[in-house]
Amino acid sequence: MRIKLIDFDEHALVVTVTRSGIASVVHPSMCGVAAAATLRDLAEQIEAAHSATVCAPDAEPEAQQPAQPETLGLGGAFDADREVWTDGTGHAWDLTVTWGSVGNLRWRWTGGTTEAGVPLMRTGEGTEPQPFDLVWALYGPLFAAAGDRA
Repeated sequence: MRIKLIDFDEHALVVTVTRSGIASVVHPSMCGVAAAATLRDLAEQIEAAHSATVCAPDAEPEAQQPAQPETLGLGGAFDADREVWTDGTGHAWDLTVTWGSVGNLRWRWTGGTTEAGVPLMRTGEGTEPQPFDLVWALYGPLFAAAGDRA
């Protein structure tokens, strides 16, 4: 399953972990102490449900491993009239929306693109623009900031 958009009006606590083990936690409408208590409770539930056998994720058959996601920037298309970028996986991104990310950053489209047609985003005036696919890779998952238009 691929999650491209997380509605923080619906989810108070979101935990993401990449296949390489990089984790991020976002809790926009939840107290940090309450979020930490919830995560501790979940950890206890996971440990309690774990069997006595040792985990060996490397021993899983290759066929059961999920396919690695495509790079967002490869094969994407930019529609300047609609201000929409369709990434290499086929997901359309509305560039009129302000996109939020981990660390309470707000990303807005600069109006420009890279030579490959990937939109350039920035977090505020004077910050260095970054390609959308790089922003996703470093700060994702991204979510539409509710009621916040560029």
